[in-house]
Amino acid sequence: MIKDLVLQLTLLTLLAAMGQVACAEDVLTIDRVRELAVQNNRGYLTAQQEVLKAESQIVTARADAFPDISLHGSYDRNLTIPSFFVQSDTTSLEFRTGYNHSFGLSASLRQTLWDGGKVFSAMSISRLYKQYALDIQASARAQVINAGEVLFFQAILARSRVAVMQKALETADHNLSMVEMLHDKGVVSQFELLRARVEKANLQPGLINAESEVRLAEQRLKSFLGIGLADSVTLAADPSDTILVTLPPVRTLIDTALFLRPEVDQADHLASITRKAIWVAKSEYSPSLDAVASYNWSGQSDRFKPDEHESRSAAAGLRLTIPIFKGFRQSGQVAYRKADYNEARLRAEQVRDDVALEVESAYDRLIQAKKALDVQAETIAQAEEGLKIANVRYQSGVGTQLEVLSAQTALTQARTALAEALFGFRAARSALKKATTLEIL
Repeated sequence: MIKDLVLQLTLLTLLAAMGQVACAEDVLTIDRVRELAVQNNRGYLTAQQEVLKAESQIVTARADAFPDISLHGSYDRNLTIPSFFVQSDTTSLEFRTGYNHSFGLSASLRQTLWDGGKVFSAMSISRLYKQYALDIQASARAQVINAGEVLFFQAILARSRVAVMQKALETADHNLSMVEMLHDKGVVSQFELLRARVEKANLQPGLINAESEVRLAEQRLKSFLGIGLADSVTLAADPSDTILVTLPPVRTLIDTALFLRPEVDQADHLASITRKAIWVAKSEYSPSLDAVASYNWSGQSDRFKPDEHESRSAAAGLRLTIPIFKGFRQSGQVAYRKADYNEARLRAEQVRDDVALEVESAYDRLIQAKKALDVQAETIAQAEEGLKIANVRYQSGVGTQLEVLSAQTALTQARTALAEALFGFRAARSALKKATTLEIL
């Protein structure tokens, strides 16, 4: 029953779409929406850049474990060379203290041997940060897919409302034809004829508003998916997606979510990062030992010959630095990092509670939405039967036009409620899928 009704509603929606789209450039199914959301949504693409930034930080942190090698060169043209004089008994002698050209070349190497574990802690933090960024990306992906699905279902709902209004207009037009026929036979009054005409006219603004909402809903969907706003699309909903198999117990869903949700891993990685940051701050207390080496060459000449007067030197050694007192800077940094870690640990605990509550809420919403969908399917059948009876009674002269109009309104309301219940069910199932990371069939 439900499947047939949903199929009829979907077909009506597609027929309404054919009147607006002569040649669709893109057919949007729910799978296509998910694909485009991941490919084109700006929020998800931004999260991907965070992963690239995290990878660059790994390279930066690893660089401190490698030697630092520098090469320097210089050249000076001495425009005026200083000199000094030596005075003797009979004469004064002048001695120059340089040459017209001076050349220099030096190379230096510094390799950190020990820095209190700061380099290795920084590398560990950078690797954790990459995992943290990947968690952000996974979370953004789930959120983008969920948002794309909801926008798609909203556009389907808008199309369904147009189909419902068109069906109501057809019913009102049929009723008006019947009243006109009875009026021509002198069975009904002029008042009833006018009332039927007014009832049909009153449906026109609702249809116009529904068609406008279709355009807006589709524009929002296309913008989110990165489709050109001027491009035409056709929405293709799966009429069999109202089937819901038996759900696992809510406790099982919660445990699964706590194990698989990227937000939980993200919070745990952040706590690990802040814990290791404490060790980085504490490493400032530790001595550091560096191996250093240098080589220097210099040359001087009046004729631009670097090797005319040259000298060389080389040195190698160890440099030990022991921090004595830095104005309590380290203790302040350590205290700050400890507070950071405590915040991250508390946040991780809160994330677990939030995930559990999200799963419970989404689970309850899906159960409620399924019940509402089943009820509305039954209501549709009752409303259709009520309209048939009202029409027969009216044509037989037993019933009144008020009964017919009331039955028409009830049927339109039931069809609208069914479309909204279908949207509520689809949105609730999408929310539970996001909350648990499981496909809910």
